[in-house]
Amino acid sequence: MIYELGPRARRVHTALQVRIQHGVFRPGDRLPSHLDLAREYGVAPMTIRHVLAQLEADGQVRREHGRGTFVCERSGSQVLIVDADATSRRLLRQQVSQLGRATLEAAGPDEALTLLEHTRGIALVLSAVQLPTRAAGMAFIRAVRRRWPTLSLAVVTGEVAALAELVGTPDWPLLILSQPVFGEHLRQILALALPKDPIRCA
Repeated sequence: MIYELGPRARRVHTALQVRIQHGVFRPGDRLPSHLDLAREYGVAPMTIRHVLAQLEADGQVRREHGRGTFVCERSGSQVLIVDADATSRRLLRQQVSQLGRATLEAAGPDEALTLLEHTRGIALVLSAVQLPTRAAGMAFIRAVRRRWPTLSLAVVTGEVAALAELVGTPDWPLLILSQPVFGEHLRQILALALPKDPIRCA
């Protein structure tokens, strides 16, 4: 069972994602024990257990009973899912993972920009418009477009008219994924935006 991460757990989750992607923890490395990580980040051991479960669900680590938690081999492209709504974010992650793609996730613009700045291999940003407000979502889209102009960006929205102010500007998203998200539409978006070989963590 994957628990929804609270603010402290999300902070640890993001920090560990950055360390893994930045090569501080390399593929095959065993992470420190959950007790050591709890001391390092100043959180409860159960919080670390939830964070490690989430990283495993993301395909970034594998946990082996009696041996520890190991960093998975990472190569190629990843999908960064950005959504302030925890349920929507979880469903998107599950759908992307079922299609064989590696995922990262962020609950808001600041967390997402941190991952983009420090993570190698992000090939697609899959972002909601409400982050949690439309103004914040628009600002995030513009920031991604201007700082990473060649990065594929797909916007998830139930109201395409919400994007009207971007039409005809350099910030206009290349891809739009309508809500509710259907598996076939998502598969097509991933096929357009990502290399053909899906990433798997053995």
